[in-house]
Amino acid sequence: MKRSILVMISFMLIFAPLAEAASAYGTKMPAKKEAFWGLQDYYVRRRDLANDLGSVRSVQNYLTVSYGLTDWLSLDLKASLYSTFRHDPSSGDRMAYKDPVWGGGYGFRIKAYESGPLKSVVGFQHFSIHPKTVKANGEKNNGILEDWQGSALVSYDMKYFTSYIGPRYTLMDYIHNLDTSRKMIKSVEGRRLGLIAGVDIPVNDRVWVNLESDWQDGGSFTAGILCRF
Repeated sequence: MKRSILVMISFMLIFAPLAEAASAYGTKMPAKKEAFWGLQDYYVRRRDLANDLGSVRSVQNYLTVSYGLTDWLSLDLKASLYSTFRHDPSSGDRMAYKDPVWGGGYGFRIKAYESGPLKSVVGFQHFSIHPKTVKANGEKNNGILEDWQGSALVSYDMKYFTSYIGPRYTLMDYIHNLDTSRKMIKSVEGRRLGLIAGVDIPVNDRVWVNLESDWQDGGSFTAGILCRF
């Protein structure tokens, strides 16, 4: 058992630098009127922007909750505890947003199929980060980072851990407000579809660890610990 868990964790850590997009929450869903509470760390190593306008990087920390509206539908919410990001333009100075004001996200998941250890879940997730205005070169810069995504995951319960994999489409936008002007910069169009992989590792009957990564533009990694209530 310990060897299997260590192999899975090593696999996720090795391939973490190839990942991108917000967490898809996996396929572990609360039953009706049940809630999952958790803490989640999400690291975006790089996401390239369209029209050669550079890239964005981000470090995000969340308090998460998933609530079972029915046995096959869950509502997923998250509130930012401390999240920052920066824009690295192709030319010019880096713009770092280090003082967050608020951030969070929402989404839902639908259990599409379940038979024994095999399960399929489709979902939608969205998050955004709203930091304080940054003054640079006499100008006021205000940035917003947001991500929209849809995923379709298949999982298999291997008794000591549950692994999952599936496609995910994600659209990350950097909204830049410079004084009175507003510009939305989208991620590169041809790099929005990728393959996601993750694992849920139980600590006991109520608590488990979630690790998640995907093969897409740039790189990111998600790690979280959750508890069933």
